[in-house]
Amino acid sequence: MKRTLWLRHETKPFEERVALTPKLAGELVQRGHDVIVEKSPVRCFPDTDYVDQGCLLRDTNSWITEAPLDATIFGLKELEQESFALKHRHIHFAHVYKNQEGAKDFLGRLYRGGGKLFDLEYLVDGKGKRVSAFGVWAGFTGAALGLDLWIAKELDLDVNEREALRSFSSSRALTQIMAARLADLGGRKPNVLIIGAKGRCGKGARQFFDALGIETIGWTRKETQGQSHIKELLDFDLIVNCVLMTKKAKPWLTIDMLDGKQSLSVLSDVSCDPTGPCNPVPIYPRATTMDEPAYYIPGKNLAVTAIDHLPSLLPKESSEDFSTQLFPHLLNYMEGKIQGTPWSRALELFYKKTFSYFPEEGVEELNFTDFL
Repeated sequence: MKRTLWLRHETKPFEERVALTPKLAGELVQRGHDVIVEKSPVRCFPDTDYVDQGCLLRDTNSWITEAPLDATIFGLKELEQESFALKHRHIHFAHVYKNQEGAKDFLGRLYRGGGKLFDLEYLVDGKGKRVSAFGVWAGFTGAALGLDLWIAKELDLDVNEREALRSFSSSRALTQIMAARLADLGGRKPNVLIIGAKGRCGKGARQFFDALGIETIGWTRKETQGQSHIKELLDFDLIVNCVLMTKKAKPWLTIDMLDGKQSLSVLSDVSCDPTGPCNPVPIYPRATTMDEPAYYIPGKNLAVTAIDHLPSLLPKESSEDFSTQLFPHLLNYMEGKIQGTPWSRALELFYKKTFSYFPEEGVEELNFTDFL
């Protein structure tokens, strides 16, 4: 069965990653599928690499007007806020299932156009584990930015006054840069806590600190489950939060706990869900950005870095890793094998979330294979 996969250009600022590498796109072409790739001046792989693999090149953002109805629009980050209805099947990280700002508007566009969403965040196996994730690289880069912010505070520098962050050529290059900056402190190192230390993200954070010879304390669920206002957090210099919360819980750290004299001076919130109801560290109002990577809490001697696309700092390595994890499942999708797979679970969740906003139809009336 021949299908069309339309790899769109990423419109989110500073996003260089891609969900499908040229080599793996070529494998789809060899299996008889059409892979359309939009021109992109920012993607970490040049357009010509895809053309060399037999993909068809199209103009940037042309999916909106040119993609055939049976094409699947494939990307990584959320679409830009627009008003036109969405009629295609979409695969990407949408960030709309936890009542985030704009969630109803986006799902409404799909509802009006008859489109469907397969959210990569909720593409999970039978045990609820994500089949592909950037977690290791999010943890690695989040740890690096957290350390960088801590070093800057120790030197009384404002990281927001530097040039905007840009991607690094490799994880090794990033580590070498941070090692050089740490050397400016003459041997001082932070007391580091990694929350969620055993997950993908936590392992990535520990990998970074190990490379620099910085010892860390790792917390797992037993230290945080059911806990509220955890005073022990204030004793660390740097916290890297790697826990992805899917259910509302008591806050671990709140503004009223900070007196400005605590040891804690930097929080790197890799999970980065400041506007969601499941955020366990509700101490900052918004995600930070590549332009301004830090938010300094007024009068509290605490700075937060919380960028929601951290692996973009290592676009090539993270893209290769993610694409490799996802590809076996993508093959099933392209061949129409979705029943009882992560795809059917993602589609069912899409219907449930959509009809929680638009209950005119019932989920029980839907056929989960109607996308074929």
